[in-house]
Amino acid sequence: MSARQLIVLAIAAVAAIGALFLIRGMSGRQATPTTAAVQPVAGEQVLVAARDIPQGAALAPSDIAVRLFPQESVTQTFVRVSQQPSAQAEYVGAVTRRAFVAGEPITLGSVIQPEGRSFLAAQLDPGYRAVSIKVDDHTAAGGFIKPNDRVDVILTQRISVRDGAGANEQVRSDIVLADVRVLAIGADTQPQTSGEAPTRTQAQVAVLELTPADARTAMLAQEMGDVSLALRGVQVETVSRRESQGTGTLNQSGGAVRVHAFGNVSGGS
Repeated sequence: MSARQLIVLAIAAVAAIGALFLIRGMSGRQATPTTAAVQPVAGEQVLVAARDIPQGAALAPSDIAVRLFPQESVTQTFVRVSQQPSAQAEYVGAVTRRAFVAGEPITLGSVIQPEGRSFLAAQLDPGYRAVSIKVDDHTAAGGFIKPNDRVDVILTQRISVRDGAGANEQVRSDIVLADVRVLAIGADTQPQTSGEAPTRTQAQVAVLELTPADARTAMLAQEMGDVSLALRGVQVETVSRRESQGTGTLNQSGGAVRVHAFGNVSGGS
């Protein structure tokens, strides 16, 4: 082997050794951030909704999942696996008192074990009763009231008023109950959540969520005159469960009126 070949081999060996050290050095620098990125997150496993779940649904096994939440985000209302190891099985069959979105934690007060009761009974807030009111298209906002809407209950009656000229009959309209939740309208127990326009519901009965005292008021109102339901908007209002509004007569003038829907009225007198 000539001297030139020996020199070429020596240079190649030095270059190979240098490349090896360079590659090993780069691998060592990249390993540090990778190791830091896989540090375990401190948290707790909690029950969450595995999919979007409507209000009033009985939870199926496929509706419930377990997810790790950061410790600072976990509250006492969460269903924690550390406190209830078999919670995922125990909550199967529980009824949701409100709607859930996928991944949302299931909280203790948002579901209830029906224990043989119907799902409507499970949806009632503590201390409230489900009370039925006779309605039709004319007395239920044209049939556009849906479950979970809020309504005012209006009593319209004819009363005899005596003045200097003698007895005079007047028609009075009073809001006897305000900001009442509708549990069901006819056979519908779920609100309308899709479609390009609201659909009308042909119903003869509306089921309202009332306190025991308000339930008595509703029953008395049905005996005293005609009861109608006025649909409330979704805007936030600071009102009590019962408002004692000013009463009016048939000839009383009001403010501006917006027409949301109109059509032919049939079956009236």
